Amino acid sequence: MTSAIAALLLAAAFSPGGALSVDAGASSLRYRVVHKLHQVDAESRSVEGRMLVKPDGTVQAMVRAPVASFRSGDSNRDVHMEEVVESGRFPTVTLRGVAHLAPDLQPPAGAIAMEAEVELHGVRRPVHLELAVERRPDGALRVKGAFDVSLDAFGIERPALLFVKVDDACHVEVDLLLKEVGP
Repeated sequence: MTSAIAALLLAAAFSPGGALSVDAGASSLRYRVVHKLHQVDAESRSVEGRMLVKPDGTVQAMVRAPVASFRSGDSNRDVHMEEVVESGRFPTVTLRGVAHLAPDLQPPAGAIAMEAEVELHGVRRPVHLELAVERRPDGALRVKGAFDVSLDAFGIERPALLFVKVDDACHVEVDLLLKEVGP
């Protein structure tokens, strides 16, 4: 499919005043941290969020997940990560962002640049995302993007194994299925 056709299909999904909601059963947030001996991947499928398209083409989005919902396949490691990020005090990780569509409400070639803010461990930090947007035959949108954050910048004591801490960089992937909110 050419990028012009993709842009036209996507523009149909972005109607002014339109609201889209995250389909929790088909969406996820993932993170990856790297230790010298291995890497840890964890995923949450307890994602909720919304996206609103304003008449001027401004897109506002918010996505969040409970910190305790991330699973790495090792329950001891998951409990330790909950302790490290103090999930009792700071129970969610939240991503809020704003993007601007062209005046004709068309995303450029199926991509949207979004300036966002991540809230984790009670700290907010800005991030820039390049989101790939694909319109599905049923009218839903698949939105994918990734970014890196510094654990130190969020005041998170990095976990250690054999006295060696995980790297400071935490890679985050967003994979959302958005459906139009009914009237």
